[in-house]
Amino acid sequence: MTPTPQPTTARSNALNIAGNALIALLFLFLAIGAVNGFLARGDLSLLLLAIQELLIVVLAITRRRPIAGSNAIRDWVLALAGTAAPLLLRSAAPIHPALLPVGVAVQTLGVALAVLATWSLGRSFGIVAANRGVRTAGMYRFVRHPLYGSYLIGHIGFLLGNISVANVILIVVTVTLQYLRAVVEEQFLLRDPAYQAYAARVRHRFIPFLF
Repeated sequence: MTPTPQPTTARSNALNIAGNALIALLFLFLAIGAVNGFLARGDLSLLLLAIQELLIVVLAITRRRPIAGSNAIRDWVLALAGTAAPLLLRSAAPIHPALLPVGVAVQTLGVALAVLATWSLGRSFGIVAANRGVRTAGMYRFVRHPLYGSYLIGHIGFLLGNISVANVILIVVTVTLQYLRAVVEEQFLLRDPAYQAYAARVRHRFIPFLF
């Protein structure tokens, strides 16, 4: 069954604008932090991360209103926890110095893919499970959740250069949250016949031909 568009009221418009502004403000702060880190350390991955965060700021402000959105507490908890968990990662000494440049290279690849995935998502960007139109172009031609897949690659890169027990646990928790988040998003979107056809055509969630 095709989702029924949500009714638009003055109150829902105000809430939508306020929510978009809060999301934009959060990612603006993250972008400023990434820029400051890049200026201090010259790390290319931080510059790419800043570009991605600034792109999200624009998309958060201009994103489409959802055709339908989830009000389930579970979906909100997964979305917010999955978004916030990586912010708790902390720098640590690599097990071997040679792992640091490898980790930076993998992390840079992950952030570059995240920029492309964010661009592919466009104005359909969101935090909580919602239907803003089925995306099938760009990175979505290869996997159903390219943004989460790029995050997974970036987390692996970070871990290679910053191995600690706390970081390992946190990344395992983060990946688990992102996986569950993808599952509940698909459960919501599968109500739309267009997404059913898309999911049948694009079989992998995160990494082409693997996962």
